[in-house]
Amino acid sequence: MAEMDEPPRRTVEFAADDLDDLEALYAELHGTPGIVVEPVSSPLEPGDQGTVLDFLTVACSGGAITVLLQIIRTLVESRDPRFVLKVRRGKDRIEVKAANLEEALPVVRAMIDGP
Repeated sequence: MAEMDEPPRRTVEFAADDLDDLEALYAELHGTPGIVVEPVSSPLEPGDQGTVLDFLTVACSGGAITVLLQIIRTLVESRDPRFVLKVRRGKDRIEVKAANLEEALPVVRAMIDGP
């Protein structure tokens, strides 16, 4: 039976220009308590050999937001300096990269916490 008092999960989308970067984010988030991550691929067209990962949808409970932000920080700091993580929730969008990490993380938190 599901908890009636369970807080709502906030969902955001993550994308990256490099598939390896997106797969690295998925690997870090998958199985993390309080975080549900789903890979989203383009529909297959006739003649396609397989799916291509377009973005990840990530839903997290309030307590897991801090964990999510720490994973993003670690990933950005450990990847190539050209790494860019694109975050979207509704019409709100931001790019997280090494150069703007300190300014971007509070914006990502606000996007997740927002209405």
